[in-house]
Amino acid sequence: MQFLGVIVMKDKNSHFSFPIFVLEFLILNIAFMAMNYFKYATFVLSPFYYVKLLIAFNLIWMIVSILMKKHNIGAYRNYRYAIMLLVKSAVITGYIVCLMVVFMGLFSFSRLHIFGTLLLVLFGEICAFTIYYLINNRTSDIHDEKTEVGIYDKQRISGRLLIADFLLFNLSFFVVHYLKKGTTALGPGCYKLILIIYGVWFCVSIITKKFDKDSAHNLLNALTSCIKSAVLMTATMAVLIFALRLHYYSRMQIFGTFAILFFFEIFLYVFYVITKKERASKKDIESIEEVKSYLEQEKLFSDIEFVDTDFIPENPVKDKLETALEFFSSWLFKFIDNSIDLLKISKNNTSILSTDDLVNLRISDDKTLSLIINLYRLNHFRRVNQYFLEVHRKLKAGGYFIGKVSTMQTYKEKIKERFPKYFAEVLYVLHFVFFRIFPKLPFTKQIYFAITRGRNRIVSRAEVLGRLYFCGFEIIAEQEIDYDLYFIARKVTAPSSVTNPSYGPLVKMSRSGMNGQPITVYKFRTMHPYSEFLQKYIYERNRLQEGGKLKNDFRVTGWGKIMRKMWIDELPMLYNWVRGELKIVGVRPLSSHYLSLYDDELQEMRKSTKPGLVPPFYVDLPKTFNEICESEKRYLQAYKRNPIKTQCSYFIKATYNIIIKNARSN
Repeated sequence: MQFLGVIVMKDKNSHFSFPIFVLEFLILNIAFMAMNYFKYATFVLSPFYYVKLLIAFNLIWMIVSILMKKHNIGAYRNYRYAIMLLVKSAVITGYIVCLMVVFMGLFSFSRLHIFGTLLLVLFGEICAFTIYYLINNRTSDIHDEKTEVGIYDKQRISGRLLIADFLLFNLSFFVVHYLKKGTTALGPGCYKLILIIYGVWFCVSIITKKFDKDSAHNLLNALTSCIKSAVLMTATMAVLIFALRLHYYSRMQIFGTFAILFFFEIFLYVFYVITKKERASKKDIESIEEVKSYLEQEKLFSDIEFVDTDFIPENPVKDKLETALEFFSSWLFKFIDNSIDLLKISKNNTSILSTDDLVNLRISDDKTLSLIINLYRLNHFRRVNQYFLEVHRKLKAGGYFIGKVSTMQTYKEKIKERFPKYFAEVLYVLHFVFFRIFPKLPFTKQIYFAITRGRNRIVSRAEVLGRLYFCGFEIIAEQEIDYDLYFIARKVTAPSSVTNPSYGPLVKMSRSGMNGQPITVYKFRTMHPYSEFLQKYIYERNRLQEGGKLKNDFRVTGWGKIMRKMWIDELPMLYNWVRGELKIVGVRPLSSHYLSLYDDELQEMRKSTKPGLVPPFYVDLPKTFNEICESEKRYLQAYKRNPIKTQCSYFIKATYNIIIKNARSN
């Protein structure tokens, strides 16, 4: 061993060490011949194919040693690192030898001979280098805690990745089984095999950190873990097949499963990384707090002081706008000119755009523009509210914003015009599911935005107009032109500082309760998102129909109308009844806007009692708004005189009208 010390002195740059190469070569061949003698009581290699095995052992050992730089003297200056290097080298050599045996079908080789040789080589190498360290008085390195090797960080396992990979693993197994057997039915022996592979898959996945959240956020790291896992699973199964004599199992079934799984995992991790980046990206502004933060305002006011509308600029925008829109659409200019007075807007304070890039809009100073026209379809904007708020910030008080959008209705009309009836219906349903439902659901939202970047979304007319009201605009006019809905909005208030927009199947609504105190009422959603901001807009244009509901309320969805007819939407209000905020029979809980339509006397009468689940409407069946008011007055007066009798009689009458006369609220 003394010659090793000479090498240490001469080779300070950790170059290849020939003495180490010779030493390990001798250890390997001595170990192989020793196992041959132990098994057959002779040093003669017989049968002859054991000579081939010895040659294969030497070639594999040499390749592994070179790749792991095992013959560099610098690799052995730390004891723990040296031991880990020797162990890894022995394991990898064993993996490759077993892979060779399994793939070539050489199952006649002795397991004791192969695994015994590997253990003897490892034992011999550890002994040799331990003696070297002791002879050279390097015992301090053996106990040096500062050079600890192989410490693993704690993993944060992603449950979604684990479940998805498990499902893909099973899919891969059955795909290979079907290709081989022509059926997905498993034979008796396959159940034992799949359990073995389950164990290998899980252990290897944990070792390679395939499901670690910190590693999976980077595509290169994720794919590297997948490659390591696929190689290690293949090698581990080869060892198990050879060691446990499982050669009666199909190698195509085992290794084909790993190959297909790796193919699926490439798509899985590409998709996972993209969706994770999308989830981490900046979201749209959908709450009052986010609005305040975006506009950098400490306090939002409900009213804005308007500019002087009698001012006439020197260079009105009318002629310039007519020329600019002539090529685009003559109808659009007529629509704008009929809705707003273009002679009172200067062309210097006008911006005409056709882009979804907010950088073009941010060039202008705040509150300097009187008219902003963007001819780029709103469906392609990733963050609609942020865009509306940026427009709001650039406009003067009373300034106008003109845009266009393809709504659910205009899109449906478009495909009906272009395609045959039944094909158009199917196309619309598929388009609706992907471009309307997917962006709304929590689990598919990231998938959709990762694939489309938010483009081509289907939006409802109610949602677009509601978003404008939420962001501080009012609608001046709207018109369908060439299958697009064009709108003209005016900046009239600061963005909403009262109500957050609602999403999801369950909605919370602020209503007036007993003593005028606000209560939160729960219902299943029957309207499009942002509909709550349009109640005044619809009332001013449509007024009320029979039964006290708003006429032509486009906010209500098709399935919402069915739910209302069957009272399904009001089932969550039972929770308000349990909390004691509502009673069984009573006046309907109303919004502040609807309540303001009542006269002062009836408003005061309503404060004296709790609202109810079943209103007096179903007893008297009034048709006009005035009749509804009179019906509620009669109920409240009767309730004040005799509460119990009134509740019972009204409940019986309402039940009769609902069940027998099929009375419904529109």
